[in-house]
Amino acid sequence: MNWFERYGIPGFYFVLLVAAFYYIIFGPPYDQDIVLTALGIALSASLPIGYILVIFSQRLFYCDRFPWRVHSEAWKAAKNDADVGKEWWVEAEATILGRWKCSDKDKIEKGKWLQEWFAKRFDVLAINSALILATFLGWVLVDLVGLGLRVFQKPPLVDCCRTGVLFLIACLSLLAVVVLIHSNRLLTKQAKHVATEYYEDLIKDLISTQTSSSRNHIS
Repeated sequence: MNWFERYGIPGFYFVLLVAAFYYIIFGPPYDQDIVLTALGIALSASLPIGYILVIFSQRLFYCDRFPWRVHSEAWKAAKNDADVGKEWWVEAEATILGRWKCSDKDKIEKGKWLQEWFAKRFDVLAINSALILATFLGWVLVDLVGLGLRVFQKPPLVDCCRTGVLFLIACLSLLAVVVLIHSNRLLTKQAKHVATEYYEDLIKDLISTQTSSSRNHIS
């Protein structure tokens, strides 16, 4: 997945969601030129916004209490040990074992294919997490903008049609969050299963290599 897909999807989603909420709640501004200028700036900034959203979701991913951790849980299952390192450490350690300390060239080649498999899944996991974050931040931003506009005597437009459309978008956005959470759970289960098998093999290979080295050193 290229950088445009990784950052552009959550960025465009966030910009369009906020624009839709604002338009429905407060209506179009009087000056259309300002609207076009603001929309152009927002769309141009969608990639940086998407990058920031992905970075925030990545930071959450490496938190100890994040529900969609993969590496540390798989490492714990592979070693049958509750005392494991943090998510970022396990990911780095597994990379060292699989790419540097592994002596089996055939296994290294298979490991490269597996790394690509993981990369594709984690790209989807990152985008899903960024979209979830964008949905909640979009709602918060609209509420803050609405509060500021009320201070400047521009009340929201209230009628049955606008309320119905707003309720529909709210339901669809919440439904999207539920679907994305379910998708992340499935991806996490799949990745944990594969990672556990992979880490078990890496640990056995490391133990075997250390034992052989010890015997050669003694002899």
